[in-house]
Amino acid sequence: MPITVHCAYTEPINPSSATPVLSQPQVWNGLQRKIRKAQDFVPIITATDIVSDEGDEVVRIAHFSDRGDGEKEVREVCKSYWPTKVDFHQPNGSLIVNTVSEGPLLDGKDLNMTYTFEWRYPDVEKDSDRHKELVEMHRKGAKQAVHSSIEALRRMASAGELD
Repeated sequence: MPITVHCAYTEPINPSSATPVLSQPQVWNGLQRKIRKAQDFVPIITATDIVSDEGDEVVRIAHFSDRGDGEKEVREVCKSYWPTKVDFHQPNGSLIVNTVSEGPLLDGKDLNMTYTFEWRYPDVEKDSDRHKELVEMHRKGAKQAVHSSIEALRRMASAGELD
């Protein structure tokens, strides 16, 4: 029976020690760059080819050095929903959602980044050792993906690339 591994991770974008403080427009600009130049955010992506770009919907091919599953490229349909989320739809039904949400201050700077994943595995049995390995791998990967994306956004903002 096929499985779907669901996981999510959230991290504050602007903890008290963060400089520069990122605004919601800067974060949104960064997510748009992530769609079109994923290699600037995801270390295992080596290149991004844009197949079509209709603004809020981009079809891309992401090229990977090692995804862990033998696939070297994935075609994704990326849908943007300003100012809060981007969905990355993969051909096998897997879905990655990048969400920017406001914290209780509602000041445009008290922001959080959440990545939610639905990884589909048609050939993995539920509750098998492989299923358990995939859950743990994706939980750790979600944390790394959010953290490294926020770091990339901060580097880009410091260089004036998100305004």
